[in-house]
Amino acid sequence: MNEKLTKAKEAYERGELEEVFSLLNNDEINELDSTVNMLLGMSYYKMQEWGKALNCFNAVVSVEPENKNAKGYIDMIQNILKFYHKDRYNP
Repeated sequence: MNEKLTKAKEAYERGELEEVFSLLNNDEINELDSTVNMLLGMSYYKMQEWGKALNCFNAVVSVEPENKNAKGYIDMIQNILKFYHKDRYNP
């Protein structure tokens, strides 16, 4: 598992997000592993898949309630989802 995680981190740094998903999205991954969920969440965040990213970050916070990095991403995603500009929607 550590080898896959290391390769996934390297792929993330190179911006190869599809490789991150292929390495980390399978049955042998422990869903309670906060490192894996954090990396998946950051990858989904980069792809602007807010729901999937939010699920991953919430999984991290459920295991590590004091994880400030995950909480920061959750706040950013919630701000993105709450954004409303009345002039754009009411011409």
